[in-house]
Amino acid sequence: MSALLRAGLVLVLVAALAACGFQLRGSSEWPETLNPVQITGINARDSLYRELAVTLGSSGVDVVRQRPEGQGAILEIRSVNDQRRTLSVTEAARVSEYELVRTVDARLRPVDGEAVDLGPLRASRIYLFDGTAVLSRGERESTLREAMDRDIVSQLQRRIAALIEPDGSLREAAEDPAP
Repeated sequence: MSALLRAGLVLVLVAALAACGFQLRGSSEWPETLNPVQITGINARDSLYRELAVTLGSSGVDVVRQRPEGQGAILEIRSVNDQRRTLSVTEAARVSEYELVRTVDARLRPVDGEAVDLGPLRASRIYLFDGTAVLSRGERESTLREAMDRDIVSQLQRRIAALIEPDGSLREAAEDPAP
């Protein structure tokens, strides 16, 4: 009886998940007119650059070092700001929690068009600080920064996907209203 009950419960859960329209995120479609892409503004050894290159590559985009000729785009990383804030301290006035914040400002410039501002992209992580394991702090922060890079690249992909017209061109950037 319990096996039948389990099978029924699994069936109900699968049906509920299918009914809500849930889909796994696959690799995003990238228009041929924006391929290849040159990434500028950050070093090729930076973890954000590597994450961008891998993610774009999995979407079928060629990441190139030189400015694309004819068609393609330039992904300009205008700034990357990293911060570490103290969130809480112990009774002995020692740090017990930190927040890591990474903010990236980027824009996409088609070779034959105007740049489109992608706005600020932000990711954060909170971690508990262990004063007895000071040597592992660098590794822990590095791991968290890599996770934040994945979040930022995901945000970037969603913003670019929202700007792509049905014909593969980029929607014009909205003008800022006059003050």
